[in-house]
Amino acid sequence: MVRYRLRIVASRQQDVDRRSLGFPMNASLASKSEEDTFAGGIGHSAVDKAMVVLASLITSEVPLSLTQLSQHNRLAKATVHRVLAALLAHGMIVRTGDKYYPGGMVQPDRSGDDGFVASLRQHATPYLVDLHQMTGHTASISVLADESAQVVNQIFGHRTPRLPNMVSATSRFPQTAIGQVLRAYQVGQDIGHPSAPTADQLWEIRRIGLAQVDDVVQKVTNIAVPLTGLQRPAALAVTGHFQQVNPLIAARALRRAAFEFGRRLMAYRMVTDRCC
Repeated sequence: MVRYRLRIVASRQQDVDRRSLGFPMNASLASKSEEDTFAGGIGHSAVDKAMVVLASLITSEVPLSLTQLSQHNRLAKATVHRVLAALLAHGMIVRTGDKYYPGGMVQPDRSGDDGFVASLRQHATPYLVDLHQMTGHTASISVLADESAQVVNQIFGHRTPRLPNMVSATSRFPQTAIGQVLRAYQVGQDIGHPSAPTADQLWEIRRIGLAQVDDVVQKVTNIAVPLTGLQRPAALAVTGHFQQVNPLIAARALRRAAFEFGRRLMAYRMVTDRCC
């Protein structure tokens, strides 16, 4: 009985201490509610929360404040504040006043891009964020520009590879999975008879809809799938450090993202065609 009363007194004293410090009485319940409702239940880790906040900034047409990010993602302001501080420290976002927006590492200045590339980047960003989160590796989308593979957008982490903006796709057989897919699906490209040099490999890529390259020199693995029905050949890709990429998981995630992204683009074209 004495122990029970002591516990009640200690509990009340803790409540008084929390109240005097300005903490809410139901802090544990609020934390539990946040975990239950966070981003539809996709995850509760610090990385999950950082990716969701970053995705909100990337997909928003205007800079957002801490309060807006907290309300939009159903996260506590203290949590969002810690996430924003980490993203700022790594150069992923930029702050102006009380507003935040993506930094150059996430969305470099590409004012010279044409409308097709700009539209593709805008619509692809949420799918790249999902790909990066599911695989843990750099997720990118590229298009064939002239005779080069142009990286339209990429989402990468602090320890994942970053792709160059342009990669030659004119070699006899491109040395990246992205270049292979773009060449294999190049509109009007005559890849010749399967007996021609490397043509059988391009035919195989078109047959299975996927390319994988393990670059032992750069020590990276690159897996790519095509995006069909566009004005130019385009490819979704996952790139990770050598022997750290699970090909089955990456291929499954890429094919799913390509399918869902294709439906999104088709619906968008239908809407714009009606409006215009």
